[in-house]
Amino acid sequence: MLNTDRLCLGCMNDCGGEKVCAICGYDSATRNPSDCLPTKLWLNDRYLVGKVLERDFGCISYIGWDNADDSIVTIREYFPLDIARRNPDKTVSVSEEGKYLYNGGLMSFMETNTKLKDANLPSTIPCKEIFEENGTAYAVNVSFTGIVLSDFLNRNGGSLKWEQARPLFLPLMDTLKAMHEMGIVHGNISPETVLVGRDGKLRLSNISVSDMDNVSIKRNLTDGFSALEQYDTENYSITPATDVYSISATLFNVLIGTVPPPVTARLENDSLSVPSKFAEELPRNVLVALANGIQVLPEKRTVDIESFRGELVYGNAPDGSDLNTTAQKKSAAENADRTNKKTKKSLSGIKSAIIAAVCTVLAFGILGAGLYFTVLKDLFPKENTDKPVAESQVSAPSSQVIGSVDEGAEIAPKQYAVPNFVGKWYSAIADGEDKSYENFVITVKNKVFSDKYPRGTVCEQSVKEGSSVVKDTEIQLTISMGPLEVEVPSVIGSTEKDAIIDLLKRGFLYENIKVEEKYDVDAAPNVVIDQTPKANIKTNTDITVEIYVNSYKGEENESTDE
Repeated sequence: MLNTDRLCLGCMNDCGGEKVCAICGYDSATRNPSDCLPTKLWLNDRYLVGKVLERDFGCISYIGWDNADDSIVTIREYFPLDIARRNPDKTVSVSEEGKYLYNGGLMSFMETNTKLKDANLPSTIPCKEIFEENGTAYAVNVSFTGIVLSDFLNRNGGSLKWEQARPLFLPLMDTLKAMHEMGIVHGNISPETVLVGRDGKLRLSNISVSDMDNVSIKRNLTDGFSALEQYDTENYSITPATDVYSISATLFNVLIGTVPPPVTARLENDSLSVPSKFAEELPRNVLVALANGIQVLPEKRTVDIESFRGELVYGNAPDGSDLNTTAQKKSAAENADRTNKKTKKSLSGIKSAIIAAVCTVLAFGILGAGLYFTVLKDLFPKENTDKPVAESQVSAPSSQVIGSVDEGAEIAPKQYAVPNFVGKWYSAIADGEDKSYENFVITVKNKVFSDKYPRGTVCEQSVKEGSSVVKDTEIQLTISMGPLEVEVPSVIGSTEKDAIIDLLKRGFLYENIKVEEKYDVDAAPNVVIDQTPKANIKTNTDITVEIYVNSYKGEENESTDE
């Protein structure tokens, strides 16, 4: 069993106990945010907590160490930000009015992760254990080596061909289908929550703490990838179609290279254009599948992953699936009937085939002249290893447009969503722990005193979170220097560890806390018996604080030594 004192709490590699890890650069003096678990805490008498990896509205994720089998893990803690509070003893509590929602979410967290652990689906990260502790629950997953899909795209020119994306996304959709059959909606699919492993396969991360029956799923919103019903849960329900929208938007981003406009903006003005370059290159069935999957209104959208996959691969949904509303089905049937009649007439010669192809394009109005040659390819199919498709199945589904195809449109520069820097430790941002920060030029604009944000955290950013900007846009940060003055707490009678924690909470710097020994037979052993400065004095947090721990071990130890 490895000596955990030698572990770096930033990467969980053996750094020999050095203050700064030579592998990842993590400084052992770094502290997790005050509302998170501290580093070096043990959970379930087995898992050592390291630095915070990420957090969303429902959970906090930490790097961890499994002391039972000496392996790196990811610890995901149920902690809904809007209702949960961290107590000084590291437990989690909630107000009376928030207990119903909190307990419902806690049960959902446990049930969801238990189902995923038992199912062990191929495109999810395996779960080792789920347990309750500290008034909340934890799911421990094996460590996964890979990068987020957005970084993968950046390293591959910003987009992928359909031939490249297809073998990546189809297995992912099979896993989503299995999740939906278990009653689980992911609720947060985007290029930031889809991981690309070293084995070249995609994995789903950050699976929501909620299932289809829990409205708190609306909390995790990503503009461009979240569906309308996640913004408006009063008028719409969360269903598998919610994930259809997100996976469609993610695939759109992968194939086109741009992030779709937020669904709330599309609700007022749905102008989602496809540059002609992509309209000509992508197969017609792929474009139509995206059109159906990214529909703003849930009732007009492809209803489930199996149907979406069928449209994507075969140009139609699986037999018996209910793709759209009754009106759409009627329109699709009429269009298909007209297409089939034209196709039969086209058998008389190539000239008729061309005329039928043009008529089909006009009937569907999918992509205009940009898809003329795509339709011809459908009439003269090449050898294909996919499932054989009947002639009646070749006709496109009901949705007619993704938007417009602009023949003269330039491919817009890739846009990057600005992350939320406020509340994060500037040291972590500067160290580049999150690789997505490399897309921006991050500078420090100012340093101010703040009673709200701990010293060293960001309290303001120049560009609003969620804004779409081009690469290397400058983001100016304002850093908190902590309160102008703080009151020195009384730590006399506390253990050394508790005294340091109390001082850190007040904003004093770890490196400025000096621990000395002092001998006093009249005081309790191993507790703080004196401090400088004295308690209740108001001062700034840059000063040196000295605490004196009693080196007297007690009468029992003295008699033993004799």
